[in-house]
Amino acid sequence: MKFEDSLSFFPCGVHYHRAPTPLPSEWAGDMAELARCGYTHLQFRPQWRWHERVRGQCTWDDLDRLFDLAAMHGLRVVLKPMLETAPDWVFSELGGTRIGYHGVPISPFAHGAYYVGGWWPCFDNPGVAAAAGQFVREMVARYRGHEALWFYDAWNEPRVRPSGACHCEHSVVSYRQWLRQRFGTIENLNGQFGKAWTSFDSIVPPHAADDYVEMFLWKQWTGSSVAGQVSLVAQAIREQHPDAFVMMHVGSSMIVQDAVGDVSNDFLNRACVDRYGTSYGLTLHPSHPLDYTDADLQSDWVRRIDDSYWCHEFYTNGHHWSIPPRPDHLRRMVWLAIAGGASGLTHWQYRSERLGNEVNGAGMREIDGSPTERSIICDGVTDVLRRHGRALVGARRVRSDVAMLYSHESDLILRIQRMNDWWTGLASEPYERGLYKDAIQTAHGLYAHMGLTTDWVVSGDDVSKYKLLHVTAAEMIDAATADWLRAYVRGGGTLIVEFPFACRDDNTWVSLRRPNRGLEDLLGCREAVRLQLEADVPWPAKTDSGLEIAPRHWWIALTPTSGSVTARWPDGQAAAVVNSFGAGRVISLGISISWACRRNWTAEKARAMREFAAMSGITMPPENPLWIRRRRGPQGEVWFIFNVHAEAVSTRLPASPTCIWDGDPAWLADKTLTLPPHATWIAQMPATDA
Repeated sequence: MKFEDSLSFFPCGVHYHRAPTPLPSEWAGDMAELARCGYTHLQFRPQWRWHERVRGQCTWDDLDRLFDLAAMHGLRVVLKPMLETAPDWVFSELGGTRIGYHGVPISPFAHGAYYVGGWWPCFDNPGVAAAAGQFVREMVARYRGHEALWFYDAWNEPRVRPSGACHCEHSVVSYRQWLRQRFGTIENLNGQFGKAWTSFDSIVPPHAADDYVEMFLWKQWTGSSVAGQVSLVAQAIREQHPDAFVMMHVGSSMIVQDAVGDVSNDFLNRACVDRYGTSYGLTLHPSHPLDYTDADLQSDWVRRIDDSYWCHEFYTNGHHWSIPPRPDHLRRMVWLAIAGGASGLTHWQYRSERLGNEVNGAGMREIDGSPTERSIICDGVTDVLRRHGRALVGARRVRSDVAMLYSHESDLILRIQRMNDWWTGLASEPYERGLYKDAIQTAHGLYAHMGLTTDWVVSGDDVSKYKLLHVTAAEMIDAATADWLRAYVRGGGTLIVEFPFACRDDNTWVSLRRPNRGLEDLLGCREAVRLQLEADVPWPAKTDSGLEIAPRHWWIALTPTSGSVTARWPDGQAAAVVNSFGAGRVISLGISISWACRRNWTAEKARAMREFAAMSGITMPPENPLWIRRRRGPQGEVWFIFNVHAEAVSTRLPASPTCIWDGDPAWLADKTLTLPPHATWIAQMPATDA
């Protein structure tokens, strides 16, 4: 039985303490209020530097009292060690300082999230790793028997920043060992990538991005190194507490992170723990259609990593006295996060912060603990969950008809192409999600605004039950993925491919023929001309139905082989081709509608993608639809329905609700639900296949 399936409630809690705030005089009153509002758990973050200022001498007075107060008020504790805040002696005695590009030390410093300092040491250093593991074991030994302890969170947002990661001697040794394990001999490595290294021991991390191969390999090792840190803590916890439940959550999952500058591999991390989750950084003030799809984007991806994932660090506000979100938008975001399939939710944080660069940031309540519009919304959702949330226990998201492919290799190579192209710029490489992220996130948002839900998949997943599989900007397609795509279409699926596609070999080199892997048979066309655009050009492709889409980033013309043209460029060359293959079909788009909409979303462009999606046989919702998210469990289904529009919208329900949980004023007559502008409605429904 899964951990969550044994619960009698839906977990909804808050992060509460990260030294030095809140102050001890505030703890008892805050916990009494949290218990009164119905929150189920608290998260504490004991910082290594705070508790072991003197090597080998841990002090726990404040954490002892926090645990005892939580127990007094019936609140469960999630315990999360914060090792990035390392004591001074880690740097002075253990040589824990990270090294950046060209040997420049990355000196430890403080940050609002790591206010006590020591951010952060190199955990590839075996001395640092051993000391960190010992601290964790001491912490677990002290609290493993406490009545308030619920479970552990092994690491808060594991990641490597900045883009250089660490170049110290220990990291270099680890990188070389990773290469040995992957390639076996230096001849294999050199032969695959056309390199000329003397030996593995001569390899050093890249100090420039001009050669894509070196950065491509280094960033993959970086994800492995981060997972090793998670494993370090998880193992230390289990050594002292063998039957412990261990969770962790990523800061920016692979679907939103900068693949070069903010590295964390969800698949490798997930293998280290019992349950996975993610922080939820959502757009608080939407101004673009994609801003409304943030929660779905992240939930849909993390659900692929762990179908019982947790929503961690749900931010109800920004930083620095920022303008709070509108209450109706905040409420919709919270319910969207739960609708995505989360098995638990933790808000960041109870009180707004008082210190550092996070001042007055992200809290539900004011600095002094008094209520806000935000806390009223969150308290209201918590009350609904207290009364009805049992129905969500064991309830999973209903599978979508649409799947989208995520290709980590394509993500990496497209991001590397955008890096500063000489060594002088890498030390200040800006955070950027990159062109691949632009494409896949926009495609995902287009389906959301069609009224469709989307599941993320990776190569090799079972996609046989999906009516439509969407692939965009996948420059790197290996042989196994090519065969996987053929099998899907041959079996009756519809594949939409937005170019560029299958244009690089496994070693990152541009392919002689595009698409490679012989995929011309599947697509019924090949790439004829590809031009990079420095600016938007008024030279739109036109579909057979007369819709126009201006190109963005690339202008790609296709040459049909067995396929038929369904959109053309003004000079008559093919901009889109449809091809039959086995029992299915493939729609190849030389014009990327996703990139076109990222910069300038228009109804006409969105309608073009809708027309192509309809070729799959999916029953398309009406234009400007309500968004419906369904979770199915032992007690039936819970429907979450959202109106993101500025006008009232109606939908026909397949049955009458058995229980209405929460909702803005709505009209329900003869199973027709009408929601006012920007309204949210949640109800329990009989199980249905509709």
